[in-house]
Order: sequence, then C-alpha cells, then structure tokens
Amino acid sequence: AETSSTSTKHSIQGVFISSQTLYRTVLMYPAGKPELLLYQVEIPSGGKIPLHTHPAPMMVYVQGVRSGSLLNTHVQPDVTEIKTEFKPGEAFVEGANEPHYVENVGGEPTIVWVTVASVEGMPTTEFIK
Repeated sequence: AETSSTSTKHSIQGVFISSQTLYRTVLMYPAGKPELLLYQVEIPSGGKIPLHTHPAPMMVYVQGVRSGSLLNTHVQPDVTEIKTEFKPGEAFVEGANEPHYVENVGGEPTIVWVTVASVEGMPTTEFIK
C-alpha cells in the first residue's frame, strides 16, 4: 500500500539580532534562575510610559501591522535626550539601567511585543520619580 504525505512549507524570517543595546552597551544578563517573559503592550495615541529603567535586558518589537510607531527617548547622565523613532516592523534592545521613556506620537495605537531576559522574582520596570 502507498502512503501519502503532505508537505507543509514553513517560512522563517529573521527580524532582529543584536549583542548590544540601542545605546551601544554590551548586553549583560542578571544573576539568578533564568526566566523569559513576553508582553504585548498597547500604547494609545498620545500615550506615554514615563521615565523608567529595566533591571534586565529586553527586546522590543513594534508590531508590523495595525500599529503606529514608537518614540523612545533616552535620558543621558548630563540630562540631554536622544530620541529614536521605531516604525512598525522594527525592533531594538533596551539594556539594564538605561533611563528612558516611550511615547506614541501618532494617530493610532502602537502595539509592541517585549521579550525580557530576566530572572525569577525580578521586576521588569523601575519607574524614576
């Protein structure tokens, strides 16, 4: 008897790879029991996530469809700011302890997917007063 098999074609496309953060800091992972976290964050038009840092590195991907852009503002030690806009389909790495804030300055919601290379029990975000 003949057996028939069906073939499914898969498509794998690399989106982003980096060994350093957006601000050219070499990635450093926290000590502890490793834990990967994945979040979907929706920022409404005009919305802002205030000044904060992350204790563990994270990869941020601006959803490629049905999403606006993300404006990331890095606050340097001398309080000057570096602004970088990420359009749908773009990604970047945010490092540990790099103060920044993000905002949606467009007319539609911005949807980002965030993967955090953390450890059990560590918070993902620390807001700066």
